[in-house]
Amino acid sequence: MSDKSLLRLLQAPAIILLLLWMLIPLGMTLYFSFIRYVLNSLRRPEWTTPSLSNWRGFGNYEYVMYKSKDFWFAVQNSVFIVGCILILTVVLGLAIAMLINRQFPGRGVVRVLLISPFFVMPAVNAVLWINMILDPVLGLNGLAVESFNQTIKSLHDFPVLGTFFSMWPEFKPVSFRSTQTSAYAVVIMVAWQWTPFAVLIFMTSLQSEDQQQKEAAILDGANKWSQFRNLTLPHLARPIAIVIMIQSIFHLSLYAEIEIVSRGNGNKNLPYLIGEFTSNNIGAASATGIFAVILANIVAIFLLRMVGKSLMD
Repeated sequence: MSDKSLLRLLQAPAIILLLLWMLIPLGMTLYFSFIRYVLNSLRRPEWTTPSLSNWRGFGNYEYVMYKSKDFWFAVQNSVFIVGCILILTVVLGLAIAMLINRQFPGRGVVRVLLISPFFVMPAVNAVLWINMILDPVLGLNGLAVESFNQTIKSLHDFPVLGTFFSMWPEFKPVSFRSTQTSAYAVVIMVAWQWTPFAVLIFMTSLQSEDQQQKEAAILDGANKWSQFRNLTLPHLARPIAIVIMIQSIFHLSLYAEIEIVSRGNGNKNLPYLIGEFTSNNIGAASATGIFAVILANIVAIFLLRMVGKSLMD
């Protein structure tokens, strides 16, 4: 037996196990998406068991797309949340990585503190943000607005500026649990948690940047922005693509943050819609899951090609 054949034989158990680990759940989801499978159906008891006799074809897909009022909203909201989080984490991650990629006292402590939010559990992160920071009454959001209003009121008695400040309206804190703003709350808390991940990837890549090219650029008279645009950014093209790919996969499956912030009231994504269907209609939930897989692949491929083409050309 040749060395190549022996190597493949030794790798086969792990590869087969990995394929089964992925293909069995995907195959079951596909199968359920083509049958009528309802957990609680008094009218048609035969639908409560996953049988081929309940074959429905593309009926579940048609039901999800055309009869479910929340499907297209969930798709749009999923893309909106993921897009906003990616923009914030990449921009903030680049800025913070550039700032701490230099020698200064306490550099190690700062790095540890920057990375620590990434290890907070999503549910704990959501509870802390929505109750302690974004709450309009007891959170820092409400306290900051109330302090600002009190400061403006105290300036009403000033001789000259009092008239000007007396015309200011009384500001009210934003309620991030409402249907219009709950998606922004999810974006804020998830971006805060995942920015350290981007910082870690970018910071590691910056340490391998060619310093001789930067020294040559400085001698040629290139300013900081030119160095960043022509040297640093192309060097970070692949790390940026990796951050976008990994975060796209994770953020398209957000659930805990949406459940804690709004209970799905006007703020749903595809995983949350799947959870609602799973309580009874497994067929519709499976069809929605297939749509989620397709959307995740489309978003990842589109973003990777866009980033790769713009940074590597």
